[in-house]
Amino acid sequence: MRQTDGLPPEVPAIDYVERWRDIVERRRVQMDTAYTAAGINNADYWGKRAKTYRQALHERIDEDPFLLRVLSAVTPESTALDVGAGTGRHTLALAPHVKRVVAVDPSPAMLGLLREDVESQQLANVETVASGWIEAKVDPADVVLCSHVLYPIADAVPFVRKLDSAAKQCVFVYLRVDPLPTDMGLWSEFHGIALQAQPTHLDLVNLLAQVGIAVDVEVVHHRFTWTFADLDEAVAQVRNSLCLREDDAATTAKLRALLEGRLVAWPNGRLGPEIGSARSAIISWRPTAQG
Repeated sequence: MRQTDGLPPEVPAIDYVERWRDIVERRRVQMDTAYTAAGINNADYWGKRAKTYRQALHERIDEDPFLLRVLSAVTPESTALDVGAGTGRHTLALAPHVKRVVAVDPSPAMLGLLREDVESQQLANVETVASGWIEAKVDPADVVLCSHVLYPIADAVPFVRKLDSAAKQCVFVYLRVDPLPTDMGLWSEFHGIALQAQPTHLDLVNLLAQVGIAVDVEVVHHRFTWTFADLDEAVAQVRNSLCLREDDAATTAKLRALLEGRLVAWPNGRLGPEIGSARSAIISWRPTAQG
């Protein structure tokens, strides 16, 4: 009797790199189709979100589990590289604790707000680089951090390989455990199909394992931060997330009615969905060159 007789079929291997790409590409096609129909593009999306994004995410940064973890790994002599820095939530908070921070981001709107804050806070140890990560020309740093950036990156392997090679001591990546409902569950109401969820931390952990990067993972609870000053702001921001035309009065009225039924008043006086907390994962590793 052969050893294979009576065994179930061989379990096929999962290509996690391809799975990541499929998730990202399916969402991208949905978003691009909607962008085209609305006559907007990705730059418009982030340009419109930049100021409210800064307001929402810079609140209570001292409670941010990701920042606290990164701070535990740096000294006043450390250098840091913030990849996909956005409006600088982590860059600004890290700057007083390290020798130098380089913030990389492709969005002129986001970096413009970061530069305003750097100037107003008179921070002499912050440098900004307007570039996508793969194209960015930056020196290696002791610590490389990348917070909630990887979701739209279809070709994730070169991206994480560059994070790895840019770090002298440690890489920290922050990714959601629970997908952020930026469409408030309303995509199907306007586009006829549910919006593809973004990749989660498990998708990245499996991808990294497949390419030979072993990581530590810590799941943390944190405040849900995407809230709105009032209903008008909610309509404007969610309409943008849903890729809906601003000049379509009927669609805007429908969205307003739907949001009125889905948003609640938060203790801080802002409006938001009924989500008290969320979970994200701090994924960290020593650069592979260190073995």
